[in-house]
Amino acid sequence: METVLILGASGLVGKALSKELAKNYKVYGTYSSNQTQEAAIRFQVEEDSISEILNELKPSRIINCLRGDFQMQLKAWKEVLSYAKEADAWLYLCSTGNVFDGVFSTAHFRNEKAAAESEYGKFKIQSEDMLLNEWKNKSAIFRLPMIWGKASPRMDKLAADLKNNNKVKVYSNGYFNNNTDIMLAKQIAYAMDNDLSGVFHTGSSEVINHYEFIKAIAEKLGYRNAEYDEEILEGDKYYLAVLPEMGEWPKELEISNEEIIEHLCK
Repeated sequence: METVLILGASGLVGKALSKELAKNYKVYGTYSSNQTQEAAIRFQVEEDSISEILNELKPSRIINCLRGDFQMQLKAWKEVLSYAKEADAWLYLCSTGNVFDGVFSTAHFRNEKAAAESEYGKFKIQSEDMLLNEWKNKSAIFRLPMIWGKASPRMDKLAADLKNNNKVKVYSNGYFNNNTDIMLAKQIAYAMDNDLSGVFHTGSSEVINHYEFIKAIAEKLGYRNAEYDEEILEGDKYYLAVLPEMGEWPKELEISNEEIIEHLCK
């Protein structure tokens, strides 16, 4: 059984990945401050060297779900890449739709050139480029849209605001695509099981207006009279969406915004 190391296994995506991958791999995970059953190895990117953990566990596949200081993350990612070259290991990066936040007039597909305006987006492009330029044949990049889970920070905040009759913040001219933590984990596991390399866009195959998406969740939860704090983003319509192409994922790994809403409200 192959050994997988998830960097940042205590977060929403890391937890879902740990549970999904445990079916076919021996999984280890790191945490920074929140130790869990899935994340039992302490690693603080601002303080620790990842090389010691890599040399001890000798994983054949490494998934990067880290958070923290951007420059220290890049330093750790370089150490991981160096290890991968020596050990011939697979690398996987959880990236973001923000690699396109410099062009917000349309949704984006995987073969488009990334163009970021935010520091976060630029940092993720640097992380992607390390793989694309130096380890392309044994790596995969997963660009994530908004990720939701029944116990996710986004869902917890929405539920609390609705319960307390707070105004719910929405982007009235924002158009996004979304995914669940569970489906994302299944998509990444599929790519790993089949040794797929390259860039992948995850999430729903269609965009949805942010206000309409949040309102649909609220109404399904029984809050038909919720009040909303509407914020207008730059431009007439602001897109931050990384759409999968037709056939990019098998049918059973495709998901719609309607299915995401249904899942969150069960």
